[in-house]
Amino acid sequence: MKLMNVGLLAVGLTAQAGLPLPALAQTLTKPEDVGLSSSKLALIHDAVKVQIEAGQIPGAIVLVARDGKLVYSEAQGAASPMSPAPIRTDNVFGAADLTKAAVSVAAMMLVEDGKLNLDDPISKYVPEFGGPRQVRELKPGSPPAPFRAIPGPGPASSEWGAPEYEMVPAAKPITLRMLLTHTSGIQIYGVDNGFPRRDAKDLLATFVPKMASLPLEFQPGSRWAYSNSMGIEIVGRIIEVASGMDLRRFLQQRLLGPLGMSHTDFGVKPSLTAQALPYAPGLSPAIAGAFKGYSASAGFWTTAGDYERFASMLANGGSLDGRQYLKPSTVEEMASNQIGPLVMEGYPSMGMPAEGVKFGLGFLVVTIPEAAGTMLPAGSFGWDGGGTRRFWAVPQDHIAIVSMVPAIGPAAAPLQRTIEAIVMNSITRK
Repeated sequence: MKLMNVGLLAVGLTAQAGLPLPALAQTLTKPEDVGLSSSKLALIHDAVKVQIEAGQIPGAIVLVARDGKLVYSEAQGAASPMSPAPIRTDNVFGAADLTKAAVSVAAMMLVEDGKLNLDDPISKYVPEFGGPRQVRELKPGSPPAPFRAIPGPGPASSEWGAPEYEMVPAAKPITLRMLLTHTSGIQIYGVDNGFPRRDAKDLLATFVPKMASLPLEFQPGSRWAYSNSMGIEIVGRIIEVASGMDLRRFLQQRLLGPLGMSHTDFGVKPSLTAQALPYAPGLSPAIAGAFKGYSASAGFWTTAGDYERFASMLANGGSLDGRQYLKPSTVEEMASNQIGPLVMEGYPSMGMPAEGVKFGLGFLVVTIPEAAGTMLPAGSFGWDGGGTRRFWAVPQDHIAIVSMVPAIGPAAAPLQRTIEAIVMNSITRK
């Protein structure tokens, strides 16, 4: 079903147009000052317009930065598939899985501090995971498990019947590295894993141990499969144990505050509720500070401008505005293939074929651009939230790309490939 055609309800246009951005103050640098072409970047406007008029997306915010300087910022179209109200650059989005990228960076900060080790068993930090683990394997001839986007019990396939499993012992313990690379076997996307629902009063400290005795979906380290809801929750708890702070406080002190990401929190800041775009009509976002059950996998609310700061820091080798957040070698490690020959299966990785991408420590990594169908060079890395919140860091060119589309699903993938091509073709100076 196509979305409402909202035409050109554009606000906050590009630096090339010379118009002021609404509400959210942003300093725009002339693209030519950092070796990019204004006229070529302006093609992003037309690319977004085509997708809006085709009914593929309601609207979009696109930001591009180089060397930590914002050179393009535009909000175009509608803020919702159900309403023609214009989208704005200061809108607050549920970041969804983009939360995972920030939590992964937080974990690597503690690795640099010597408080975490990637290859330690996670039971060192969460003792409940120290007991024997079982792996459930489909029995030969069993029907496959029905797809479940959200973990939890669901009906068996009416066509094939219920899957049948046999239990075998886990061959090795789960490590922090496995959690960050989605190779742990804990809760894989699309499969009913029988995981407990999180109680509204659950903290990471009370929820994470509940997962310790549940069966894995494959032998740890033997496959890649996206753990969309559980794996990074455990990382969040490990950060709390290692740092002695709750996850929100650690992120505010070490990452969000220093980066100037003042619009980002677990939930929407009370002063920003009028700018927030709910995931669905009538679904009110959580208010920051009103709860302590932080979701390390999908709990962030943020703006495109805030997330560009984070992406630019990564694109610049872990530093921004003279402050070093991660060592360049740590960013390089995070943005390198950490899964070896394993294939990224069962999850639409930013709309790219698995033959051209691998996974690092928290990020998707472009390894063969031609196979991935992108103009981004090998070594570019980023991640996706809900299919429509996306960022890329291009370290060899110090470029960051952030886009936010007010919808959920894969509809934004064609636009992303176009934006990537436009940005890379806009480079005039290496």
